[in-house]
Parts: sequence; structure tokens; C-alpha cells
Amino acid sequence: MRWLNVFVVLLGFLPVIGKESIERGIYATFIVRASQSATLSLASSGIVESIFVEVGDKVEKGDRLLQLKTKELYQKLQIAKATMEALEQKYQFITHQYERYQKSQMALDKNTLEKIKTEYYTSGFELKKARANYALQKELLDNATLYAPFSGVIVAKNVEVGEAIGGSPLLGLETFDKKAILEFDSKYFQEVKVGDKFIISLNGKKQEIPLVLNKVYPSINTKSKKAMAEALIVDIEIPSGTFGDGFIVE
Repeated sequence: MRWLNVFVVLLGFLPVIGKESIERGIYATFIVRASQSATLSLASSGIVESIFVEVGDKVEKGDRLLQLKTKELYQKLQIAKATMEALEQKYQFITHQYERYQKSQMALDKNTLEKIKTEYYTSGFELKKARANYALQKELLDNATLYAPFSGVIVAKNVEVGEAIGGSPLLGLETFDKKAILEFDSKYFQEVKVGDKFIISLNGKKQEIPLVLNKVYPSINTKSKKAMAEALIVDIEIPSGTFGDGFIVE
């Protein structure tokens, strides 16, 4: 009985797993990522004529970033447009002629009517191809200019003026907003909630920066056995790629 009493007393001193049992909270590592990032390229190939940004430049959505040489593309577009317009006139004439002959087909021999019918369908097919080519040339010309898909900062530049490109990565862009991606022991998965604070220390400094969790991932990483969460970084300039650790607290 005496040993049982001792066991009960010792059991009363065992810590309960959870935030309350950890003096500073739940330990987690983190890495900083941009809320949105993109590697930018062009669908068109050609020679780079102008680059309007450098690494570190801030841009707004829709800003022009890079331009290919467009003289040859513009000439091809003009030729395609002229061809399309000529075929449209030809098709209108043949259509009118075909409709008129259809009404008076009793007065025409079968061979003549078949010839007119063939010209009508051939003209329509040629016009369809010309319209498709014009649309293609216009798209190629439009794709010769690279625009910023969202506001942010240029973080990478992989091309110079005069270089030939063809689908390769050209520029890197990321948003100003950042987020900390956390990893912590999965045994605390049920303990961590949206709205909890994440206290980090940057560069080993004692200054602690509190972040607020805005997302807890719904599944556990089966390889690392870690749970994950995110915290938005607001009003603090922390570059992407920064990593460290901290504690999650209520």
C-alpha cells in the first residue's frame, strides 16, 4: 500500500502534454516565403530588345517588364491581315454568286453548278485558315511583351538584352507580403489553432516578434511526421528564405 501511495504522489507531478506543459509553448521551425511568387517567361521566341527592370525593382500589376524585337512579327501580322481581308472580299463575291446560281440552277448544267459549289466551299476554307493565321500572328506579337501578372518586387533576372530566348525562365517576381511556414511535432496537432501566436527571434537576437497563425494544414507530413501551419508577416520586412525557430503560444 505504501508503494501505491508513493506512485500516486509521483504521478501527480508528471507533466500533461500540451501548451500548458511547455514553459514557452510548442517548439516549431519556420521558413519565410512570399505569399505569391512566379517565374516569368514568354510563349514567343525571339531576340530580347529591351528589359525595363532590374533585381530589386518594385512593379505594379500590368507594368511592362521585357520586350522582344517585334519588327518581323509586325510585318507578318500586316501580311496576314492583308491576306485575310482579300479572302473576305473574295468569299463575299463567291457567296453572292453561289446563292444567285442556286436560285437558277435549273438553267445551269450540272458541271457548272458543281464547279461553283466547289469554289464556294474552297473559298470558305481558305478564309478560315487566313483568319486563324491572323489570330496566331496577333497572339505572337502580343506575347512579345512581358507584363507583371501581379504587384511585387523583381527577385531574379536570367536574361540580358540581345539574347535569344524560347520559353526559358526570364524574371522572378514575388509579392511584398510574406508568410512564415511552420513545422512542429505532429503530437501537438490538436493543440495548435488558428489565432495562436508564434513567437520568433531573428538572427539570434533577443527581440521577440509575435506572428498570428492564419492557417493550420489539415494533414500530417508522413515522411517528416511533422504538422504544418502558416502565419502572415505584417508590417515587418523579413526577406524570403529566412529560417529559424520559435514557439507557438495561445
